Amino acid sequence: MTIATRLKDFLHKYADQLVILAIISFSFFWKLPYLGVRDLCLDEPFTLYHSQKSVLGIIDRCTEGPNAPLFMILVHFWSKLVGFSEESIRLLPLIISSLTAGFLYITGKRFFSFWAGLLAAGLFMFSKYFFYFSGELRMYGLMCLCTSGALFFFLKCVEEGKQKDFWFLLLCNVALVYSHYFGWFIIMMEAISALFYLKDKVVFKRLLWVFIGTGLSFLPLFLVLIEQFVKSTDGTWLEPPPAGQFKIQVHAFLNSGMVFRLMEFFVPIGLALAFVLGQLFKTPKKYIVVLIWWLIPLGVMYQVSSEIPMFIDRYVLYCSIGLYVFIGAFIERFAHFKWLQAIATLLLIAHMMGSFSMGKEYCRREIKAAVEEVKTLENEENLVVLFPEWSKLNFSYHYDLDIFKEQNYIEEKLNAAKVFPLYTAAQVKSKASEMGKNEIILFNNAGPYDAGYVEMVKGLKSEYREVSKKEFPDNLIVSVFRKN
Repeated sequence: MTIATRLKDFLHKYADQLVILAIISFSFFWKLPYLGVRDLCLDEPFTLYHSQKSVLGIIDRCTEGPNAPLFMILVHFWSKLVGFSEESIRLLPLIISSLTAGFLYITGKRFFSFWAGLLAAGLFMFSKYFFYFSGELRMYGLMCLCTSGALFFFLKCVEEGKQKDFWFLLLCNVALVYSHYFGWFIIMMEAISALFYLKDKVVFKRLLWVFIGTGLSFLPLFLVLIEQFVKSTDGTWLEPPPAGQFKIQVHAFLNSGMVFRLMEFFVPIGLALAFVLGQLFKTPKKYIVVLIWWLIPLGVMYQVSSEIPMFIDRYVLYCSIGLYVFIGAFIERFAHFKWLQAIATLLLIAHMMGSFSMGKEYCRREIKAAVEEVKTLENEENLVVLFPEWSKLNFSYHYDLDIFKEQNYIEEKLNAAKVFPLYTAAQVKSKASEMGKNEIILFNNAGPYDAGYVEMVKGLKSEYREVSKKEFPDNLIVSVFRKN
């Protein structure tokens, strides 16, 4: 047997595995150089800081707020392995995102067609949203991986009925609800989808046990979920979405309205062909399943948000998983001809690539430069004030990593460095008087229009004059106030 023949046999035998490996590798390596472009900011330092606790400490911390513990636990072990630098710590969400691309291909390929899998993975890989969140140290990427895993194993369960697949589905479900509480929307989609398979008693019974197992596994955090829901009925930090935001969000999942309009072009063609060929009303259940996995949760969150606002990109991100698989499945179902599927797939991916651009919005906050400005201004005659108080984690990560790692004494360590997280002008003036300082460096992490910041500046100007002010993208201001 010649080398060429052996190579041909190898490629034929492992074609699927090689495609999966290529997709995962491409998704990983083309995003890798961007991991350090954005400063670690916003909620990322919160995640990293609390992940330093013990596993039990993380779980205990998560009972006090809206954050599920699984991602923090993963970060806990990952940070012990790779350290705390922005690039190394963000490798974890990048790996998670790359695996999701592979899962999407597998799902499309196994249950629909090669082109369906390639399109689902391509839409995901060239999504601006996922490019951003693949490098963010938050749980949203993990939630999407678990969603893609749950969709794959649900379809595998209902089509093949193997007992081991129900165990894998249960594992994905548990990981999903412990990644983010909105994971329960996907569990509800599984329950609705299960109703299509009522006639298969064995499959439906096993799915029922999966749902029971998921519920029992969540009992330790059930009261926390109820408490967070009750709190949210009094309002959240978000505003209700404006009219038309649902369609705008779908456009955003596809980078632009152009990709959506291409879908609007292919949909009627596909439906017309299906009608002519007599297949319109013979659509298998799995196509309906992938439709409702994104349409219902996205629609429900949009409608509910008029009373309990929750419709924001990161919260609805998981809905795009079902959307990408649905688009691939729809093209496979209604394009009918392989050449038409290939054209539609390549055209949609090409437009996703063409509309992909991160630009300046990718560098979300230049907090590192703002902190360096503070360091430059520091001297024996002044003190540093952080506003608002929660910005101490963002600030300390870039100011002094040793202080950031202090689990129980971070504020004391900051105070020793003459850095004070404070909320009001009265507190600032009192602290300056106590320390005998005539100059204040104000680090504002809330933006120029924040009511608390405006009130603080107004209060300070009764005794101090603002001698310098420097703004940094996005919403960061470093000011120096000197006593009159």
